[in-house]
Amino acid sequence: MIKVAIIGGLIIVGILAAKFLDEKAQKKVVIGLCVLVAVAALSLVISELIR
Repeated sequence: MIKVAIIGGLIIVGILAAKFLDEKAQKKVVIGLCVLVAVAALSLVISELIR
């Protein structure tokens, strides 16, 4: 449950940070967040399957 809260917190921080960036930087942040969420979700699924 804590892992899900951390992932959600990171997404919220990224969205708030993206508001203050220009358009090119926003694209980079969004791509980085998508990769981060994908890796976090994948690691969450793998850790649950291993248990």
